[in-house]
Amino acid sequence: MTEHDPCAVNHLIETPGCSPVKGRVVWDSVPSLWNGAMLAVTLAFGAATFSLGALAVFVVTTGATLLLGHSVGFHRRMIHGSFDCPLWLERLLSWFGTVVGMSGPFRMIRAHDIRDWAQRQSDCHDYLAHRRPMLVDAIW
Repeated sequence: MTEHDPCAVNHLIETPGCSPVKGRVVWDSVPSLWNGAMLAVTLAFGAATFSLGALAVFVVTTGATLLLGHSVGFHRRMIHGSFDCPLWLERLLSWFGTVVGMSGPFRMIRAHDIRDWAQRQSDCHDYLAHRRPMLVDAIW
């Protein structure tokens, strides 16, 4: 029986000679345009449709999707396997995580594992190290 390494990146197959420093940041147009369009609609119609009830729905749904979906479902359950749960609950948490709008579970796992792998090296790209100013990281 092999011992589990708690620091292992579980979903990547490392290619010999790959570099955590080389590379460039490129624009991924589909999610960028999708999120930009949702922001534009919010800015265009948000003020006209504002109410305290709508604000309450926003707070509750944002909390549910970010906390239950992204943090618990994607990050703790799917990426780290920190807890066991029935399959129906894992799927429900994954659905909430997808509703956040950042991406689906496979893309989140891939992005997380690449970042973790790069940060464990002696040096890594600014994009993965979050060394740039907050505005640059946000745009990236």
